[in-house]
Amino acid sequence: MTALYALPDHEVVKGLIPGIGDRHLGIEEAVARIRATPGMIPVAIDPETETGGNGKVLWADIGTHPYREWQHIFTVSTLAQRGAIGDSFATDFAILQDDRILADPIEPAGFLFHISRCGSTLTGKALARSERHVVINQGAPLQRGFWATITRDWAQEAQATPANLRAFRNLVLAMTRRRQPREERAFIKFISWNTLYMDFALAAFPQMPALFLYREPVEVIASVLRETSAVVWAKGRPQAGFLSGQDWRATGAMDEVEYLAHCFARYLGFALQMGDQVKLLNYVDIKPGNFADILARGLDFRPGADELALMLEQFNFHSKDDSNKQQFTSDSAEKRASIPDADRQRVAEICGDLMARLDRSPANLFTRAQTLASSPQSR
Repeated sequence: MTALYALPDHEVVKGLIPGIGDRHLGIEEAVARIRATPGMIPVAIDPETETGGNGKVLWADIGTHPYREWQHIFTVSTLAQRGAIGDSFATDFAILQDDRILADPIEPAGFLFHISRCGSTLTGKALARSERHVVINQGAPLQRGFWATITRDWAQEAQATPANLRAFRNLVLAMTRRRQPREERAFIKFISWNTLYMDFALAAFPQMPALFLYREPVEVIASVLRETSAVVWAKGRPQAGFLSGQDWRATGAMDEVEYLAHCFARYLGFALQMGDQVKLLNYVDIKPGNFADILARGLDFRPGADELALMLEQFNFHSKDDSNKQQFTSDSAEKRASIPDADRQRVAEICGDLMARLDRSPANLFTRAQTLASSPQSR
């Protein structure tokens, strides 16, 4: 069974909330419902590329439930299983041009981009431990739906036009609306391949502190092969050409190791191109003793001692266990060993130089002369 996070967001949400796409509201009625319902947020975007439409935003009332799950889609899934989703409906994508959908939004305080399986979930969940934080961990509408809509399923570039930037900004702010009085700060952790849209996201939110987390690609690939990802779902589809920099038709015949290596090389190279706009963080440096420094220099955030101690508790647990019962154990060596020598060499040829350049970059929070061997940590 394919993981929910690996599938297109609108398909998953339509399965979780039956009929949501059929309850279509005009802009005036939708704006009134959104403003009157504090828990009403965008939960997916249907790009309608197969039907020739212009895109729909799917909205649902999630009440005051805090974002504590390791991915946004699991918040929706958990509430749907409990029968705790309130009103839901669809609107035209054009509603994202209307600032009236913004009801007490919290301006984000930082963006997290990443290569995948590199400590980003740990970082996001640590931040989410504070009740004062709204942390969108890979928000479903920000995963595929928004980008597929503005590119018409990657038939064109995601142009940073005023209209597209406004739609993106309003989408983010509609998701970070304040649903509890105590909420005061928001962070957005994007899905890994949204790294290729870092420049777009930062054009919509100028001066936003941003961090790119990365890891030895062989370990990332081993994890993806074990658990799958949205990048694997895209293989052999037009989106794969954008992700990998290869002809999308050719990706269908590639073995997954080569395909993923090309995708991850694209992410690493794009992060290098961002210069000082985005701070860099190697997975081996994500340690409890470094965390305060990571937050301060990477996200310009300096929590108090009590709040920092609360966030550091997350380091004791497996980040993808929302019950916080599974103790963390390292599996980095196991992941490296699971990839044959020939494949490790192939990944090094595609990604190795980029890794070394990221480690040497002045934008790196912990610059080193050369890439170190992978840490025994794994999250």
